[in-house]
Amino acid sequence: MAENGLKFADTMTSGQMAAHRRKNGIVLLPLGCFEMHGVHVGMSCDSFIAEAACRIVAPEWDAVILPTIHYTFPGATGPWPGSVAVSPEETFQYARAVVMALLKNGFKRVVLVNLHGPNGFVLQMVLRSIFEETGETPIVFAPRYGEFCRRVQEEFGQPHGEAACYLASLYICGRQGESDPSASEQQKLEGPGWPFPGFGDLRRHGASAALYFTEPNHHVGRYPGLTLDDAPRLAEIWADVTLESARGLPEDYERFQADMQRALQDAPWDGYNWPE
Repeated sequence: MAENGLKFADTMTSGQMAAHRRKNGIVLLPLGCFEMHGVHVGMSCDSFIAEAACRIVAPEWDAVILPTIHYTFPGATGPWPGSVAVSPEETFQYARAVVMALLKNGFKRVVLVNLHGPNGFVLQMVLRSIFEETGETPIVFAPRYGEFCRRVQEEFGQPHGEAACYLASLYICGRQGESDPSASEQQKLEGPGWPFPGFGDLRRHGASAALYFTEPNHHVGRYPGLTLDDAPRLAEIWADVTLESARGLPEDYERFQADMQRALQDAPWDGYNWPE
């Protein structure tokens, strides 16, 4: 059930879950992806990052961590070897079904934890769809990844980005050493980017489109300098940023839910006194 005070739903009993439900406890549902991540980062990078975030905040929130949803829409990495290209529609339907099942089972404070970009728009639709049907308000929590990258670049002198967060998350999840960022001799000073100049041109117009990456570094750029010895410090930075994002959220979430329930009961839109 517990690892260093953490509570994992997959090793808890039904009775223990019932006790957590009775106190209206938070359940954390991490969502990741299984996809190509450059030449040096593992396929489940986003899953480890989400799980690590859950491990960081769970003690603060007295929350239970549910098993990670690994297979979701990868986005631009779909055709690359190893990527499990679940469609956006399938991702929506499955994530929605899991959250609906949790709500039906009586858990009222459901927090989806996600840092995989393409999941973002899908999960917003999941939240809206569930709310429109049931009035229930699960939420998505995404720690400030951009702030983590800023602090890493400030301290390490390179924008290591996702590679650094992956290394930190492996350390937090007890998987240190399974991926060595210094093992490859390929040291490209190339950051992530778009495969086609025309896509950047579209974005300048405020337009967007679907695309595939044509080189591994388009997804996760590689910069020299990271080693396994950096993992503990990177984990500290990721924990600091995540906790800064997380503090006070349970109280704010509870207050938001109460406000929404009052609004649904009062239905101000039905009796609004429109000006003449």
